[in-house]
Amino acid sequence: MSENENLDALIERVLCRARDKAEAMTERAQKASAREIRQAEEQAAKRLASAEAAVREAAAQRKHSVLAEVQQEERRTLMNVREDAVEAVFAAALQDLATINDESARLKLLASLVGEGITALGAEAVRVRLNAAEQALARGAEFPKDIDGVSITIDDETIDTSGGPVVSDMAGRIVFENTFEARLGRNRDEWRGQVARIVGLV
Repeated sequence: MSENENLDALIERVLCRARDKAEAMTERAQKASAREIRQAEEQAAKRLASAEAAVREAAAQRKHSVLAEVQQEERRTLMNVREDAVEAVFAAALQDLATINDESARLKLLASLVGEGITALGAEAVRVRLNAAEQALARGAEFPKDIDGVSITIDDETIDTSGGPVVSDMAGRIVFENTFEARLGRNRDEWRGQVARIVGLV
């Protein structure tokens, strides 16, 4: 074999090894690239899933928050409607009590309310304050001057009420308010529940 042929064979072997190395490097690079792409895709999918979960959680929280606000507003509205209904019933009750025109029935009611005040106070004598109309009735001959042996004095001072007495001992130190407004006020919570049930708001 000539020197030129030996050189050509050597060059061919070198080129062949170079091609083999290049192919091996290319294959490794392609595999590495594919691996990196796969990893990048997996990471992107994880980030997307995390972002979607965060969006769903935020949406759920917002829905919960809005629902809570709506429920609170519904409760507030129902409470206001119930209170308005109760106020209307109480106002009607006061109006009915204040406009009892039967003088005998009015005197009997007034005596009963004064009697409750006497029982509550336990005094030997009481002063009774009334509104102007009831004061005039109580100073008439039909109204008792004592109840259960307790002397009654009708006070000159009138009070601003739709009806019913304010009863006190003679010194005015112990007072029992038995006006229509006071009686409604004392039983307001109990009657509020009853009225709410009657008008279908519970």
